[in-house]
Amino acid sequence: MRPRAYSYLRMSTDIQLKGDSRRRQLVASTAYAEAHDLELAAEDQLEDIGISAFKGDNLKGGALGRFVEAVESGSVPKGSYLLVESLDRLSRQKINASLALFLRIIDAGINLVTLADNHLYRAGEPDLQDLIVSLVSMSRAHEESAVKSQRLGAAWKNKRALAATGRPMTKWAPAWLRLSSDRTRFEVIPERVEIVQRVFNEAASGIGMYVIARRLNSSNIPTFSASNGWHQSYISKILSNRAVLGEFQPGVRKDGIRVPEGEAIKNYYPQIIEEKLFFQAQHGKDQRKLKTAAGRKGHAFANLFSGLASCAYCGQKVTYENKGLGPKGGSYLICDGARRKLGCEALRWRYTDFETSFLAFVQEIDLASVLNSAEDSQKRAQLEKDVAAIKGELTSATKLMEQTYALMSSTGAMEFISAKLIELNSRVTTLTHELEAKEAKKLAFDAKEERFHTSRDEIKVLVSQLQSAPTAELYKLRAQIASRLRTLVTTLTVAPQGEVLKMRRTVAEIRALDDRPSDDVIQFMSSMAEHPNQARRYFAVGFSDSTVRIVHPVKDDPLSYEMQIEATPGSISVVEPWWDGVFASV
Repeated sequence: MRPRAYSYLRMSTDIQLKGDSRRRQLVASTAYAEAHDLELAAEDQLEDIGISAFKGDNLKGGALGRFVEAVESGSVPKGSYLLVESLDRLSRQKINASLALFLRIIDAGINLVTLADNHLYRAGEPDLQDLIVSLVSMSRAHEESAVKSQRLGAAWKNKRALAATGRPMTKWAPAWLRLSSDRTRFEVIPERVEIVQRVFNEAASGIGMYVIARRLNSSNIPTFSASNGWHQSYISKILSNRAVLGEFQPGVRKDGIRVPEGEAIKNYYPQIIEEKLFFQAQHGKDQRKLKTAAGRKGHAFANLFSGLASCAYCGQKVTYENKGLGPKGGSYLICDGARRKLGCEALRWRYTDFETSFLAFVQEIDLASVLNSAEDSQKRAQLEKDVAAIKGELTSATKLMEQTYALMSSTGAMEFISAKLIELNSRVTTLTHELEAKEAKKLAFDAKEERFHTSRDEIKVLVSQLQSAPTAELYKLRAQIASRLRTLVTTLTVAPQGEVLKMRRTVAEIRALDDRPSDDVIQFMSSMAEHPNQARRYFAVGFSDSTVRIVHPVKDDPLSYEMQIEATPGSISVVEPWWDGVFASV
């Protein structure tokens, strides 16, 4: 059998492919194989395109590395040929690393051919002249690459220095900007800036990235590229891109991945998003990661309680169910365990009734502050925005600290990393103090805020406004309510049949005991379980400040309640309906 020959092609960039380099090397390989009666392994063409030999990436994870491993494992027979244009295609590393690779190939029984001069380095031990030729060639290749790297580094360093003065480094810019005709600055593209601002405003309002993308598509908003519509992933990139703040982060490629290098350059781009809004959007995105619900929202943001509610009887999630039109149709909240017939006996709760009672009686969400523009409501809304912005920036700073810590094990730039950590730690401390001050101010504002009585008719108007026909503005309002719920509420337990199911289960468990009470006791407990008061449905809301509110709405009148129970650390109070039909904010 004829010896097999393997052609290895490496180019630092794919720009060379547009020229004659690839064709030239393949033609030379074919000609050498034919001239020396070799079987060219055309199906096993080895190519490392866009992979650097200066850092040895082609050996670490490229086709060359896989070939050497195949040789050493015996998959490539000894006596085979490796055809390369020149030795610098194999390696441009320092002479010791390049020589080690050269000898590794030769010692493994592979004949190495450089096509530029048709020189054959025979398998086994190379003679002294071959070794000297290879050393000179590899040394020159490394020096050329090192000089090129230094020149590129110096050029980029100079560009970064110019960038700090506001002069563009390159023509590249985010999709909402363009380089001016005189190439001295970046200009905004107004219609695209408007889209980016809309994305941030909606994200800060609590609207998810998937829904933002869908709303842009339904409004026929053109994308920034030749894409088939807006995608959630692109919305995420926009929200994470600090270029909207005017920052530019220089970077370098390491192992094919672009990583940050040095400090971000501020005021490099025109700023199109205020810093506070940027961090509000980050906080909203983080909140949705923590407490998002399975499934996607409709045009009307149908379920305000998605991902929050759980069943009082089995603990499984309570889901939204739309049964369509007709006498038995409508929208309901239903335990997922009951819906899937997993043993739970919980009944459905008509969604509009539940939402009406919740919005009417759980006044901690301050429905009026979302729907009205009173001065006090604006102040509270601003305080909440400030808190959200600080939390967003605090999360970003903490994540950056974690990433900086991770760099310690992979780089030797300890002085820079230590300085960066000190700076970040100082910023985190400052943000923590600011957050404490804002939250204290909000608590003080809530404490001194004048409480008011809201009549049944006024509550009805507010709830009707929130449940009216779907519009873009209403969607945003409902998204704001849902976002506020996820900030305030930690638990929401739904009991559409009151305590009946729990008590029946308790009686059944007692009956099954070996050492059970007397039949009279069991009969008494059974009669208690069937008492009408035990069947009064309710929901219980746990808040982030450790308070709890339990509401028993009237079954046929969601704007009335039979009883409310309020529990704070150290105290419990029962709130009865006012005799004149007026509800008191508590």
